[in-house]
Amino acid sequence: MEKDNLRDVEITEVDKMLSYKDESRGFFAYRCEHCGTTLIVHFGCNSRICSNCGKNHTDKWAKSLQNALFNVPHRHAVLTIPDALWTVVRNNRFLLKVLMDAAITAINDTISRKHRNGRLTAGAVVVLHPFSKSMGFNPHLHILVTEGGFDRHDNFIRQAYIPYGVLRKTWQYQVLTQFKAALPKNIVFSILIDRLFKKYREGFYVYLPKEARITNKKRIAKYVARYIRHPAVANTRLHRYDGKTVTFWYGDHDGTRHFVTMTVREFIQALIQHIPDRNFKMIRYYGAYSRRIKGKYSKHLQRSIKQATFDDFLKNPNKWAPTCPNCGEKMTFVYYEKGPPKENEVFGCKLPDWSHPMLSPRYN
Repeated sequence: MEKDNLRDVEITEVDKMLSYKDESRGFFAYRCEHCGTTLIVHFGCNSRICSNCGKNHTDKWAKSLQNALFNVPHRHAVLTIPDALWTVVRNNRFLLKVLMDAAITAINDTISRKHRNGRLTAGAVVVLHPFSKSMGFNPHLHILVTEGGFDRHDNFIRQAYIPYGVLRKTWQYQVLTQFKAALPKNIVFSILIDRLFKKYREGFYVYLPKEARITNKKRIAKYVARYIRHPAVANTRLHRYDGKTVTFWYGDHDGTRHFVTMTVREFIQALIQHIPDRNFKMIRYYGAYSRRIKGKYSKHLQRSIKQATFDDFLKNPNKWAPTCPNCGEKMTFVYYEKGPPKENEVFGCKLPDWSHPMLSPRYN
């Protein structure tokens, strides 16, 4: 694997992942006032391909999302594009944003079709999955969308039935026309667009099962973590590693497990191809959930979609303090270090050195 063939972001994210819980990333120090035990919690890497950090982030995001959605039924939909477009998107990654933008337009067009009093605006949380279950490049969208939308008077109009056939054709039209506009001088691509219109006369495949209807907001967190936001390959799907090859499994729709074995080189290449470009948002909020207009519908929200930040932690660090691994009592936050201490100072200001008893690796 030649370094010259890698994107800068791939090199950066792999380097970050290799520093997972390394001392250089910093740590929190806690002390149990009950038994005197100390605990050092090293920071994760926040790499976009780290499954451990990704799961923690997903759990927090899902919990925040659960309390920030409109109090209306939602549906989980999966919007796909044919394989003839996969290579085009991979070679022109800016099309991923175009793909996500096309989704909300298609949804609003679909739910507005039978509404006689103007256009409806749905709320949609759109999550990009650039990977298939076997880790190939297969960009598709998982969407959590309201069953209905807001009219011009800011009233929510329920639409329990989403016309499947209409959504397929509308989705196809929006993707192909917006892709064509994004690559206007590419004659070969224009010919491909025309061919795909003719080949897929029923529209692009959309997965919209009835069982994906979510009426209880308490189910949101669990549903999101399981179906909507997950890594290309979770740790639980890694079956075997012998130093030369990696074997993982994936399940198909009927529950059958399929095992895939790759060389280490192939596995790394398959994994890093899914790293998004720098600053690219894999999750976007559209329509009534967009930042631009969500204030307009604030009366329908419990609160905004917001996750706790590091500043929030520093304002009340004991709120997130862990329980003592020795006696089970809640611990007390003592110290935060951005990286290894560079100078010897009194504990509570700067940790003296790495051999200090407060930095005992016993419970790391």
